[in-house]
Amino acid sequence: MGSIGNMWDGFRESFDFVSGANDVIVIRHPDGRTVSSPFSVQTNASTVNRHLLGKDVDIYLNGRRTQLKMLINDDGRLVFPQWDNTLTPQASALGQLPLRDGKNSIDFRLENQENTVIASTFLFLWAKHDKIVVVDIDGTITRTDAGGVVASSELGLKMGLGHSHEGVTEAMAAIESAGYRLLFLTARPITRADATRRYLNAIGKDSGVPMPSGALITSALGTFNTMAAVWKDIKSYKVRQLMEVQELFDCPMTGRAHCCYAGGFGNHDYDAVSYREAGTPPHRVMLIDEDSIIRIDGTDLMYNGYQGLLPHIPDLFPPVAVLHWQDGAAHSTPPPGSGQLRPPRSFSVNKIPGAALIGEVTSKAWGNVAKATSHGVSGLGHQMDKLPGAGSLKSLRVPDLPKMPLTMPSLPGVPFPAGAAAAGVRGGDRPPSYSDPAAHGLIDRGE
Repeated sequence: MGSIGNMWDGFRESFDFVSGANDVIVIRHPDGRTVSSPFSVQTNASTVNRHLLGKDVDIYLNGRRTQLKMLINDDGRLVFPQWDNTLTPQASALGQLPLRDGKNSIDFRLENQENTVIASTFLFLWAKHDKIVVVDIDGTITRTDAGGVVASSELGLKMGLGHSHEGVTEAMAAIESAGYRLLFLTARPITRADATRRYLNAIGKDSGVPMPSGALITSALGTFNTMAAVWKDIKSYKVRQLMEVQELFDCPMTGRAHCCYAGGFGNHDYDAVSYREAGTPPHRVMLIDEDSIIRIDGTDLMYNGYQGLLPHIPDLFPPVAVLHWQDGAAHSTPPPGSGQLRPPRSFSVNKIPGAALIGEVTSKAWGNVAKATSHGVSGLGHQMDKLPGAGSLKSLRVPDLPKMPLTMPSLPGVPFPAGAAAAGVRGGDRPPSYSDPAAHGLIDRGE
């Protein structure tokens, strides 16, 4: 029965027989106005539980029932019938919700059936002045695109296939502690949203530094529709999603200094292009390859993975209070001492058209086969060495290079961050020079 159960779990997970929901981002403006991103929820009612089509759904916030209701339409999606079947509630209704700052839980339950949960997700209440760092998942948090899909599957989580870049959770925790909000943006289908959240929650726990909380946005479509409509032009998809969030902040199309995006991490050229088009400062657009080498887009500055980047985060991602003081200058100039920006080189680890699609489909098939047979293989357990190709999933430890001293400029009217002195950060120093990359943990491969 165990093998049959695993086979069914893998089949459901891969072929959209599960429900999924994107996180909701709510922005509260100084004038009290409250706006939100879409409540994107895809249920399995259109594929399995067709008797649920047309049913009403109650929305529970932090375990308590609210006045908001949605309806399961013929496509299995949840809509607000009282507002012309839209995916976004009116601002007046949204403003009445007892929202907590930061992370809130949301459950979608059949009307008058408190124990029947259709889907669950999170709502993040942010402020208009907040700054966002966008983080891709496959190939950026995970070491490769296809390997990340396998690692975040149910089988991968049970076997502990972390398959993440070393130091990624520590780097993101440092960025979050400086006051930035994290937005995980992926082209995975919405039916993979729950599996993706479980993966993000799992990595980093062994090191004692779990991944910080952040809003997760996936494709609002199922697997096959995502393959047909999203993967053929991921750049356009990401730009569209970023602009949708940007509109919540009322970011002006001119004057990019007031944009909500302060940085972005990706692993493909289209990631960098989409971040820049959404107004992200170019000197905070980072690309990472399969060898865990991080490069600032448009430059030759390279870091020895997230661990090599970590000492430089106070300079690259200063506290948000400092960023507000710098205002437009932070968005128009490179980091101090970084030298002349050079034309960007092609940095995509997946240059073959359609290769990402092939990798995704292949990895799903491999994951399902492995899941169906895992209980029939004697002594498999957590012994990764016995899996075909498991050696490629092992993280290679990169030797630490010399680290530069942490510095932070003292700016008029900006308080020095609490605890900075204890951490060894000196105020008033000029930022270190990047003219000698080897002396500061940077990597120059001479390409």
